[in-house]
Amino acid sequence: MKPLRTPATLLALLLAASAAAADGFASFASDGGGQAWRETLTPHFTIHHQTVWLPPGLTMGVEKVHFRLEMDLGMFSSWPSKGRINFYLYKDLQSYEAGEFHPPAWSNGLAVYDRNAVAIPAMKKTSQILRVFAHETTHLVFVNYFHEAHRDPPNWLNEGLAMLEEAPSPDRPQASQWYQNMVAMDPAKWFPMDAFFRTSPMRDLGNDKGRVAVFYIQAYSIVQFLVRQHSRLQFKAFCSDLRDGLSAAEALRLVYHYRSPQEFEKRWRQWLADPVHKRRVAALAPGEVSSGDGVIDRAGGPGSAGAFGGFSNSFSKGWEIKPRMVFPTKASAPAPGASE
Repeated sequence: MKPLRTPATLLALLLAASAAAADGFASFASDGGGQAWRETLTPHFTIHHQTVWLPPGLTMGVEKVHFRLEMDLGMFSSWPSKGRINFYLYKDLQSYEAGEFHPPAWSNGLAVYDRNAVAIPAMKKTSQILRVFAHETTHLVFVNYFHEAHRDPPNWLNEGLAMLEEAPSPDRPQASQWYQNMVAMDPAKWFPMDAFFRTSPMRDLGNDKGRVAVFYIQAYSIVQFLVRQHSRLQFKAFCSDLRDGLSAAEALRLVYHYRSPQEFEKRWRQWLADPVHKRRVAALAPGEVSSGDGVIDRAGGPGSAGAFGGFSNSFSKGWEIKPRMVFPTKASAPAPGASE
């Protein structure tokens, strides 16, 4: 009889294969700017890096991300037919901005659909790199699912899902900067739901960094509610209906049985008001409270955190960016005994 392979066993086998594959480095051509790259293979990724050595734990970390995304997004993914995803890790922000993909100066990550690639500048901690890597890889999987039907996903859904997948575990959402800011947000700042579904931050919010940040946090919160508080089959059916051209209101009614965006908003706000969210954040250790993305920046450079100038329609360029945020609230744990 063949031994049973549990998810934990499969993950252990994947990580062992990743560690074995990580031993082989090979130089390859420059990116056109005269910068040499090195290459490291893992079972599911080709990591192109400008530094001689990768950050500690990165090869195992990207395979852990793959395993988690397969569990959450396998219903959308056509990974097996596409081969390894290309991961370009630049040595710093200046190299990232000057690289072949020419990302906006206010971004800290990029997904390039026609190259099956993500590009990220180096960060102070491996965990920060992996958070952005999970975000951009989610874009690759989810946007490709919609592109198969010659559509783009709604911006709020695409961004919300990518932010949801930044958390290293669905069991500890409070480790996410988005969850922490969701808990700290003044409820009066949320967009009304019917207006939210119609809003495009590039088209409607311009350079208003505060409203853009509220939009992103609300997108995270709504997707957290849809994915973690309902069944996976419902979320898949909801996305399928949107891909077929239904509106968010129609898909919510057919799949989740919310009769209107207003009814959905009421239930979402009730979930947000649950004191468990504040208790989770209050229990975080000081080092677990997010304090920025950790991008390795050039001193005094123009690409400092929070620069939102020049939002454009990234889908028309064939890529999707992750901006560095200036949050409208302080993501800090409430004091013990604070009112809820």
